Amino acid sequence: MLPWWLDHHRRVFDHGIMIDYNSTDASRELIKTFCPKWEIHTTRNAYFDSACIDREVEDYERTCRSWRMALNVTEFLYGNFQQLDKVIAPTRHFIGNYVFVDPMNGPAPVYGRPLHEQATFGYYEDDPKSFRKLNLGLRASRSLHNFSARYPERGGRHFYQSPTLSDLAIFYYGYSVLNEDGIARKLQIQTKMSPEEIRTHGNDHPNTVTREKYLGNIDRYHRPRCRDQSEIIAKLATYQGYGQLAPA
Repeated sequence: MLPWWLDHHRRVFDHGIMIDYNSTDASRELIKTFCPKWEIHTTRNAYFDSACIDREVEDYERTCRSWRMALNVTEFLYGNFQQLDKVIAPTRHFIGNYVFVDPMNGPAPVYGRPLHEQATFGYYEDDPKSFRKLNLGLRASRSLHNFSARYPERGGRHFYQSPTLSDLAIFYYGYSVLNEDGIARKLQIQTKMSPEEIRTHGNDHPNTVTREKYLGNIDRYHRPRCRDQSEIIAKLATYQGYGQLAPA
């Protein structure tokens, strides 16, 4: 996922700060290849616990000027950023999610071609109570802001507010690659969480569920909502200089 993420977001951000949560693959080398001027910092946290992560993100965001946003590697930001250029006053926008799901009847996406051209089966998260259903893997709004913000104490950088911009959105690809490698990447998160965090969340949190429940939630709550999103993808992707979607 990381090569797609880096290749896309170097079109979006003037600068990036990547937090390395003790990766054991070639992530750091990929960052240096795609975005050689971006910062890479090893996390100060011993565990992948949401509140601790948020405090770390806040500290790095205080070193930034103008607009900033914290994204996971499964979250790709698309749309009209030009509208933000003239905003001077401290401002926060809540950004909604298009969730893309592996249709299970086609080839796996390949590097060398933008992911948005290959993963088009999805839905827009318009459930007003999605914030209360995070245990099912539903997506809540993220914050795009031009000041030093503090994230909610509960952790996870999730917001209950509805999206405030219709032409800026996150393309969420956490469910778009469901081969064995993709499933393993999701399930390994819980091995990096502290015992206290796991006890707090229980077995229903999307980062602590079993393989069976993880895939069951996708089948039950996500895939039935999906349809082809090529039209809206093409519209939002043009803002980043992409052309028309190539045939699948």
